[in-house]
Amino acid sequence: MTQLAQAYIHLKPYRASDKEVRSLGRYAKRVAIKTASNIYGGDVQIEVQIEEGSLITRVTVVGLLLVGEVYSHVADYKGFKESVVELCDDAREFAVDVCAPFVRKAGVPQEDVYRFERRLKTPGKLYRLSKRLDKLEHSVSELSPKDVQKELAKIRAELDTATKDMSASEKSLVEDGLRRQKLPSPEKWPAPDPPRVAVQRKEESQPGFFEDEEDEVPQRRRVIFKEKATVPRRGSQRRKKGRAPKNPDLLVAD
Repeated sequence: MTQLAQAYIHLKPYRASDKEVRSLGRYAKRVAIKTASNIYGGDVQIEVQIEEGSLITRVTVVGLLLVGEVYSHVADYKGFKESVVELCDDAREFAVDVCAPFVRKAGVPQEDVYRFERRLKTPGKLYRLSKRLDKLEHSVSELSPKDVQKELAKIRAELDTATKDMSASEKSLVEDGLRRQKLPSPEKWPAPDPPRVAVQRKEESQPGFFEDEEDEVPQRRRVIFKEKATVPRRGSQRRKKGRAPKNPDLLVAD
């Protein structure tokens, strides 16, 4: 199981009792379940976590990657790229569809939405990997074999991070999709260099305001609400684009 999408919402200022925040969390869970059922066709899990400070909410979708009717041809290069792009589109749609009703329910004006991010999670990592490989393949004739191997080692490190929670079959599909004619196959990529310890400057650790901003500075905040839910699989794994979902209220929460 891997992270498919995340809506990150930071409201500031926001004052409410813990009881009110927990009620808002349960509402966010209901919205996320229905949204995930619509977009992903079920067979996924969602997690809602709300922290103080002023109010930080993460709504995450977890499920199998690159499966189902829409992604049945991921082994070929074109199919893989199209599948990853669609997964990224779904991640953006999920975040937007969760954020809007959540903010309305919280009863805050738009200017109090301090930060909102459509986090693409694993699909975003795979998209960046694919683009990086494209760039390397196009410039391979201009680089020395040593430079190519050095770049492949860096890409291997990114791939290992992106696939760490995947099943063996998912990893195999991903590696098939990352094959390039002018480059060695993924199983022949060199192992990455061990990580180096570096001192991070304060200005480098400031949070960004871009889509899929995932590298946050860890901070200890009190968690007010945290619950998970399972969205059962409908008749088909995923909805067809542009078609209304069947049985949209067929939802079961943990």
